[in-house]
Amino acid sequence: MSAYDPEDELGRLGIPVHYMQLRDMLAAWDAECRKVYCALGLSSVLQRCVLAHEVAHIALGHHRCTYGGAAAAVVTLAQERAAEVWAARKLITVVELAVARDSGLPDRAIAHELGVTERVYHARLLAEREDEQRWLTYM
Repeated sequence: MSAYDPEDELGRLGIPVHYMQLRDMLAAWDAECRKVYCALGLSSVLQRCVLAHEVAHIALGHHRCTYGGAAAAVVTLAQERAAEVWAARKLITVVELAVARDSGLPDRAIAHELGVTERVYHARLLAEREDEQRWLTYM
């Protein structure tokens, strides 16, 4: 599992995480209040993934973003996709991805080994394909 810790990064940025009951979402970034809200009761893997996603929104300059549920309709799909891919790159290193792809394990087992959700693992695969396409374009 990558050493990336989104909660530590939020701390370095001076952005508090408020854990609370959330309705129709797992986490949210509120740029106006400079706070991240995260649902109570998430598994450690899911919590790490949703917090990385919210850090991505911050790094990418998105405002008032949410992860999951009906509230996700508030922001564009492009922002959600960009945040998910950004987070996946942080949570899964290139080396980890290469080892995982060579393992022959099913996606669920790979995600478990990497300490991420299947959704994040699939986003990392997508990011890798995009990186390969970009690299080939410059040849």
